[in-house]
Amino acid sequence: MTTDRRATLVILDGARADVFAHLVAAGDLPNISRYLLESGGMVPATTVFPSTTGVAYLPFLTGCYPGTCDVPGIRWMDVRGYTGEWWRDREHLRSYCGPQGGLINSDLRPGLVTLFDLVPESVSLCSPLTRGLPPERDRVQRARALWGALAHYVGTYGPLERAVGRALCRTTRERHRFVFAVFPGVDGVTHFWDPWHTLVLDMYRGFDRIIGDYAAAGGFDGDHLTLLVSDHGLTPVEHHTDVSLELEAMGMPALRYPAIWRRDPKVGVMVSGNGSVQLYLRPGTPRPRRFTIGEIEAGMVADIPRNLVRELAQLPGVALVVGNDGDAVRLVGREGRARLVDSGGGRIRYLPDTADLLGLGGPAEHDDREWLRRTMSSPYPDAPTQLLQLFRSPRAGDLVIIAEVGWDLRRDWEIPEHRSGHGSLTADHMRCLVASNRHLVGPVRTVDTFPLILGHLGVPIPEGIDGVLPVAPDVDPMQRTALAAQA
Repeated sequence: MTTDRRATLVILDGARADVFAHLVAAGDLPNISRYLLESGGMVPATTVFPSTTGVAYLPFLTGCYPGTCDVPGIRWMDVRGYTGEWWRDREHLRSYCGPQGGLINSDLRPGLVTLFDLVPESVSLCSPLTRGLPPERDRVQRARALWGALAHYVGTYGPLERAVGRALCRTTRERHRFVFAVFPGVDGVTHFWDPWHTLVLDMYRGFDRIIGDYAAAGGFDGDHLTLLVSDHGLTPVEHHTDVSLELEAMGMPALRYPAIWRRDPKVGVMVSGNGSVQLYLRPGTPRPRRFTIGEIEAGMVADIPRNLVRELAQLPGVALVVGNDGDAVRLVGREGRARLVDSGGGRIRYLPDTADLLGLGGPAEHDDREWLRRTMSSPYPDAPTQLLQLFRSPRAGDLVIIAEVGWDLRRDWEIPEHRSGHGSLTADHMRCLVASNRHLVGPVRTVDTFPLILGHLGVPIPEGIDGVLPVAPDVDPMQRTALAAQA
């Protein structure tokens, strides 16, 4: 183990890579430019689906996708155990937006290890994810609870950002091997306005001043890998389609947050971000697996109309309705249908049955990393991998509904109303920021930062993770850890 090396990962929640690059080019982020980009740089990167806060933190700390972690959204239902008694069965029903937020740590798949488990000399600042971390190393939680709750409703994120900044500067004296810090202000203020609003740009500039203070305190001294990342992008929301209300209009009472006491619901609607929805059919009737699109359309699901998938795909603002069927993931849109098939050996086949819904130009088969490279500029970056990974989770919905650009899928109970949102599979939600004070080879996924940090620290990388070291693809795998350490 290389004990004289340190690593810091800072999440600038909701930072769009293009907004960040614009401010760098304009000279508005001088400290970030000097202390990170001059010696390293920024690479094209994608987050995970659903692209929403909390769930999209999982890759950084576990190296795994949400489906692998068995946390498929910020709201979910486990149909294997939920019997309809919402209080008694609350362990099978989840929303991380409120009192259940801390349960994300115990909800992770058993046996999954975090960076905090692997690097005991760690500290966390303002993070909901703390699994493996001793309580005394979990910091800025009081400020997060007080200022974060207030800012959610009125948009005043400055006090919380400054509290995290002061705590980050204090870590320089303590020489922790790994520091994980979350700055939520860009995401929070963007929800009130839009990604290019002057108040949002001021949050980036304020964060840059914090980086200057951190540098002055010695934060970049020594053999110190520093990563500046975001968990998702955002886009302005011009229209809302509330899936719950649309289902009610179709005659299907909907269980949804916060109305989880609904009597005899026919569907459970779990919104993330608010650009995607996990839809659970016949909640309260436990079953060992999810329903397939084929079963729904064959009329094999009691109380659910066989035309449900088609009707959902025709709703304004809905880009895709997705479900799984054996080794295939089926996509339904207004224009037609397509499939993604796990071909084995890490390869995925895309088959546009009646429409090229992902905009990939036709049928194709590639391995996991090649799909990333080929889809970075597509309407749905990394969609083949991300849609398959989500359905690894037994807690994922029977159907997943994905919003179009400019729309979100919630209107009722959206307090305050989102003027910008995320959670979808669309490009400006999936593309994210990954910058470093060391040279990286892109494109990368956010899961790739996990093995990068471990490689730098000289800690063995666990088997079975989804991330890979972001080095040149033709490098012998036996050399990857050494190259990461030298980067």
